[in-house]
Amino acid sequence: MKKNTLKAGLLAIVASTALLTAGVNAGNYQDGSRDGHGKNGHHQMHGERAGHNDLRKMFRGLDLTDEQKTEMKALFSAHREQMQQNRPSKEARAAQKQQMLDFITTTNFNEEAVKQALAAKQEARQQKAVSIIKLQNQAYQLLTPEQQEKFKQRFAKHHKR
Repeated sequence: MKKNTLKAGLLAIVASTALLTAGVNAGNYQDGSRDGHGKNGHHQMHGERAGHNDLRKMFRGLDLTDEQKTEMKALFSAHREQMQQNRPSKEARAAQKQQMLDFITTTNFNEEAVKQALAAKQEARQQKAVSIIKLQNQAYQLLTPEQQEKFKQRFAKHHKR
């Protein structure tokens, strides 16, 4: 009889743990976040608007005029559209994944081909970084000399950490 009581108690603990875990996970998803995953389960950086929030934060506290805010919004919007247009197609991304899988699973490893593929990927990353820095420069040029000085001070303070 004690054996059945022990089994029943253990079963009750396992079942309650499973239900509690499901409830906790459901609570995490109610706020729209998915533990670092955005729409459709794709991975995204944490925080509002991913890494672009840093760009907006750079210009916070500079007392921008309404005209400057409008110009910056237009600048950021144009950059966002350009980045979306330059994004590789779904087929191109799938081909890159397949190429990496082929590199891993091939019997005849070709180091030069891997280096070329990685160099192309690095070139794309570098172009994206240049584009972002160019955007930041364009936004900086919209500031008045006083705002530019305040920006430099905030930038230096932020990067001392």
